Amino acid sequence: MQPDTLGERGLHEFDAWAATFGDSKTELELQPSGTYKPVTRFAEFVNVADLMAMFRSFADVVSKTDLRGYLKLPRIEGGQRQIITAEPSRTFKWYQRVLARRIKQIEERKRRPEKGDDILLSVITDGRHAAIDLRFVLEGYQDEEANKLNALVAKVHAVWRDNRDILYIRPDGTPFPIRGAAQMIFSDLGTLNVEARRGFSAYRWIRDSLVARGIPAEQIAYMQDYKKSAAKQRLFADVNAGRITVLIGSSETMGTGVNAQLRLKALHHLDVPWLPSQIEQRDGRIERQGNQNEEIGVYAYATLGSTDATMWQNNERKQRFINAALSGDRSVRRIEDAGSQVSQFAMAKAIASGDPRLMQKAGLEAEIARLQRQESAHFDDQHAVRSQLAAARRAMTTSERRIGEIERDIATRTPTKGDLFAMTVNKTSYTERSKAGGALLNLLRNLDVEQKQGEWVVASLGGFRVSAQVVKTWRSKELQVLVTLDRTGEETEIPFSADLTALGLISRLEHALDHFDAELAEHRRNIVENTRRVADYEPRIGGGFALAAELASKSADMAALEVSLAATAEQADADADDLDGIMPRLRGSSCDAELEDEDPEAA
Repeated sequence: MQPDTLGERGLHEFDAWAATFGDSKTELELQPSGTYKPVTRFAEFVNVADLMAMFRSFADVVSKTDLRGYLKLPRIEGGQRQIITAEPSRTFKWYQRVLARRIKQIEERKRRPEKGDDILLSVITDGRHAAIDLRFVLEGYQDEEANKLNALVAKVHAVWRDNRDILYIRPDGTPFPIRGAAQMIFSDLGTLNVEARRGFSAYRWIRDSLVARGIPAEQIAYMQDYKKSAAKQRLFADVNAGRITVLIGSSETMGTGVNAQLRLKALHHLDVPWLPSQIEQRDGRIERQGNQNEEIGVYAYATLGSTDATMWQNNERKQRFINAALSGDRSVRRIEDAGSQVSQFAMAKAIASGDPRLMQKAGLEAEIARLQRQESAHFDDQHAVRSQLAAARRAMTTSERRIGEIERDIATRTPTKGDLFAMTVNKTSYTERSKAGGALLNLLRNLDVEQKQGEWVVASLGGFRVSAQVVKTWRSKELQVLVTLDRTGEETEIPFSADLTALGLISRLEHALDHFDAELAEHRRNIVENTRRVADYEPRIGGGFALAAELASKSADMAALEVSLAATAEQADADADDLDGIMPRLRGSSCDAELEDEDPEAA
């Protein structure tokens, strides 16, 4: 396929674009009825280098790295985002097994979910909240000093304490009267809106804890409290002026349109966003032109044994591929769709488990699925290679036959150039093109008028007969006149129409005679090209799948892992039963309404 044809189809036909640049995946998904149904979803971008080449034909791409060559941006401490981890408590591990039970019950439910029934989205939401603080999910539970929420509080206070004497300068060159750096805290979970339902708010806890550590309450603000544009602008001015030193908000409220970077020293991610684009928008609030800090800190917080760290790694991996593709790196051929979500059950089980073997299992499943797709592609390729090889050999046979026929035609052909022109029309000889063309044109038009089916030899030119056929073609139900130059092996059709002139008809006949040499060269070229194709295709026939050993090895690893998981599953249930009597009472499952501040994809 030629690049221009590919581009035209890609722009005007989505099906063609999707078939060229998209790869779908079919998986069994639980339906509202409680049954499973195969669902096909867009999963990956393929042929990424070609897609980006088309994109760059009308778009200019400027990356953050490119901007650093033209703009003054602050340097990130350590060169990258730092992940601060918190050890999971014994209660957290117990709660993960509670989540696992809920998932199992949902899987085993065969009827349609009813109002009040537990759903996977509730499990995922509860698991993500629990990774922040167990008070979101356990009624009456006490503060855990070592959890990631308190780790964030400690870090924010340390940054405030260590940077409260920094002097910042107004745009007019005069110093601000208030000293000290500012910070932003992002979290889409644990907002003030969920406090009524869950009995706890991470936002309020952060503020109260920072105030208890010495940060003035009036210097801490919630982004959600500023709804109107004028109020937001006053808030940003207060942050830049040093009146607000800690600003807390979500991706939706604080991810875009926020120009409060002048004295931002640190940015904190309490939760893990779903998409790389959300992380980019968050980080873009501090890594920004106009920030007067030479060095900044970007911190993310994760509870070990939860999916926090894994989600950060997945987002960063996706972002690296996206950046590489946009930069023009042609080695990037496939990119997972950043907006795609794994199976809901796989996500929920990952959240509910602190067992690293389950993470390993998820990785093996993905690898085995990838290898199986490659194996299927290999067999498809074998079929395609055989088809291409057969087509190349047929083309060689045809060209070899035609070369001999054309060479005989060239030997038969007599010159008609200039005064050498001689033509017979209906047994009458002519040496003038206009008269010969007029006689032939009249003869052909009479056949067209008579509409009598048949075939006649109507003329001869350059040693070849000119035939006329009156036939009913597949394009039209009416009879039409077809004019052909009779040659060795096959005929050459001469275009004939009602508006054709006498000299035009003769010109087309002479052009057909002159074209013999070009045809001969074309068939010789076809033999050379198809000989090369055959040489390329033949070694590929019958080759085995190159990654068959890897697929077998990973399949064996998966089987052994499943046996190991099954052997410990019963013991884990028994341990959970032992803890049930001494653990705090569970809060009710999360409501779908909470998603307004959480997962945009799930909503």
